[in-house]
Amino acid sequence: MKAGRNFITTKKGDLGYGLFINAAGAYSDTVAHSFGAGMTYRLIPFKGIYKTLKRPAADLIRSSIYPVPNIRNPFLGIHFTRSVHGEVYLGPTAIPAFGRENYGILKGMDPEAFVILWRDALMFLNNRKFRGVALEEPKKYLFASFFRDARKLVKDLRPEDVEDSPKAGIRPQLVNMETHELVMDFLVERVGRSVHVLNSISPAFTSSMSFAAMVADQYVPK
Repeated sequence: MKAGRNFITTKKGDLGYGLFINAAGAYSDTVAHSFGAGMTYRLIPFKGIYKTLKRPAADLIRSSIYPVPNIRNPFLGIHFTRSVHGEVYLGPTAIPAFGRENYGILKGMDPEAFVILWRDALMFLNNRKFRGVALEEPKKYLFASFFRDARKLVKDLRPEDVEDSPKAGIRPQLVNMETHELVMDFLVERVGRSVHVLNSISPAFTSSMSFAAMVADQYVPK
């Protein structure tokens, strides 16, 4: 994608705009770079896999249950989330992924995987927090490791209460490539008539409406 003064050029043709708001999630950094925004930042994707609780165990979870945040990294850790339909999800993990859409083991990998692997290698060498996540999180592909974390929150949980889920997600974690640090919070940059929401790590985070109001108030030109 290329950005002009009042238009963008995409694979589908040119699109004009009066105000461009970039909230492209896993592609937000590449879109921002087309406008000259966020140039020191790059995305490293992390894969979140989930499991679900069987009934009747699921009926005992009345609300979401979260662990105490680990201030050493921006990842929340495995937690329990009850959906509006009554399902209870356990997860997600934060496993380094090999593509922006690498939802399976190999599915979603593309030529950018080599660039992402290079960024991962740099982070592994230069950032202790990332190194800890990269060494610890892949263990959660193993049920015993995943279950151990979940049981810290619900002591009466039994292995037979938990089953696999097809649900998976990609967390678009932003990295400052100059300092090799994981960006711990949302980042918003404005360039001309464009506003770029970077590090939007969760599309359904709890404060989404307040965050949107803040972006509109502080970054959208009047």
